[in-house]
Amino acid sequence: MLASDVNNQEFTGAIADPDSVLHVEFYMHEPVRKYESEKSGKEIRGPKIPYVRIMRPGDKYSIHETPVRDDHKRRFAKRWLYFQMKEGMIEGQADIPGWKLEEWPELNEEQLHEMRYMRFNTVEQIAGASDAQIQRLGIGGIGLREKAKLALKARSRSEYETEMKAKDKELDDMKGRLAKLEAMLTAPKQDTLTLPKGK
Repeated sequence: MLASDVNNQEFTGAIADPDSVLHVEFYMHEPVRKYESEKSGKEIRGPKIPYVRIMRPGDKYSIHETPVRDDHKRRFAKRWLYFQMKEGMIEGQADIPGWKLEEWPELNEEQLHEMRYMRFNTVEQIAGASDAQIQRLGIGGIGLREKAKLALKARSRSEYETEMKAKDKELDDMKGRLAKLEAMLTAPKQDTLTLPKGK
């Protein structure tokens, strides 16, 4: 087995991981649909899919670009994970309960990517972050945590008020229906059926 063989994960006989000297870049790309483009006479592109660009730095003739395959994901696992986090492709994020960071207007796109990279997915996670976690966020980390706490309080208060208004409306509707029923029960009964007098 060669030292640079992809199946040789321990790199037996190699001084270092041969893939560490490669430039590897994952990106989203809309490939040209060649047959449809030729048929219609204009360029037609397909849906965006993940692509990988692999090359030896400084060698423009070694560039290899292709749709991402499973072996690329295994071979360049760390770079693939970073790309997934950057693009918001990590599975299971939808299952995390709470207020999603994408819905919080406090964060810009760059901050959102940084939060995803740090594995923060909800505002609740930022509000409940420890001092050690907040220090990793940089200078604005403490302020961001305080903003998250205030935003959660305001949102909770707003949801509570909305819920109470809905319950008050439901109670008023029930009171109105009960009053109508009581009025029907207490109203004097009138005979609507009159029998003809016998001869």
